[in-house]
Amino acid sequence: MLNTSKVGSYISKLRKERDWTQMEMADKLNVSHQAVSKWERGDSLPDIGTLMTIGQTFGVSIDELMNGGADEDSSVYIKNFGHVMKGFSESRHEDVSSMINTGEADMEGLVNAAPLLKSSELTEVTSKLDKRLLNTDLLVRLAPFIETELLDELVVARTIDDEFDIRFVQKMAPFLSKDVLRGLIDQANKDGMDLKAVSRLAPFIGREVVDELMEQAISNEVEMKTIVNLAPFCSREKLISIVDRTMEWHLDSHLLTSLAPFLGREYLNRLVEDRKIANVNPEAITRLAPFVDKTTLSRWIQELLEK
Repeated sequence: MLNTSKVGSYISKLRKERDWTQMEMADKLNVSHQAVSKWERGDSLPDIGTLMTIGQTFGVSIDELMNGGADEDSSVYIKNFGHVMKGFSESRHEDVSSMINTGEADMEGLVNAAPLLKSSELTEVTSKLDKRLLNTDLLVRLAPFIETELLDELVVARTIDDEFDIRFVQKMAPFLSKDVLRGLIDQANKDGMDLKAVSRLAPFIGREVVDELMEQAISNEVEMKTIVNLAPFCSREKLISIVDRTMEWHLDSHLLTSLAPFLGREYLNRLVEDRKIANVNPEAITRLAPFVDKTTLSRWIQELLEK
């Protein structure tokens, strides 16, 4: 992975060898001195055009610059990184893909260049790569930068060709379309879905799908912790329906307090009164207090005192 601190310290070394201040270097590169300061601290990297200018100014290759002056024999050296960057700067995207496919340039170089590129540029190059080069680790690292449509295709192909890996899907979930996520969940279901694991996808798949997962959780009698984890992402109607069935015969104070933030005041009040306040211990009432109005809370307290 690109070490921005190492690149920054190398830029600083080059500047000091010329005995330039950060302000003088900034003037020569037509950037602000704050930008130079951020580079040297490793807080950011120059854009591709500026990297080319820095290389020309100090008479160093982009490979040398982006590898932080590391020797080619170093284990962290990224081969032909400069050629990849130059290819992008000149819009020779097909050439970049070809270099990586033939092994002339490292896949690692593309990953490290990703934050400096437009999504459309990276997507165009990635779409032309030999898909065998794109293992799950590389897809996870490229996911924030590749357009969703291509990423959907790559992930679907990966999960069809390989054994389904829910951990991989969880890492990719924030960057995939809801339709693809739904398809992946259905695929996992066929293979014997681990509902607890899939519940971690809940923030990304939409209420309708979460409602279905909630229903499945109840049907499969999974542990209630999974229900609680899904609660923030399902519809209130579905949650109320499940609570009504789960607490049909007795009031589960622990479950109720866990779900209270998502049930609504009106329903919470009705539920407790229907199941009788005597069945709710004082500790549970304390935890429910923030989710009911003052009048209801006062009545509950009064009823508890009269028990």
